[in-house]
Amino acid sequence: MMPVLVYVGICLLIGVIGESRRGGFVLYFLLAFAITPPVALLVMILMSPRPKKPAV
Repeated sequence: MMPVLVYVGICLLIGVIGESRRGGFVLYFLLAFAITPPVALLVMILMSPRPKKPAV
């Protein structure tokens, strides 16, 4: 039971880190959960960050 909770916790952490990236929390959480967290981190590194909104 404990390894499953650790795995889901790591997936949640990757989702939170991915909030500032293109795709957002849901994409990176599901990617980490479905494949593996290291692959999700690699995809996150390769994807460009979310474009910044111009200051008004």
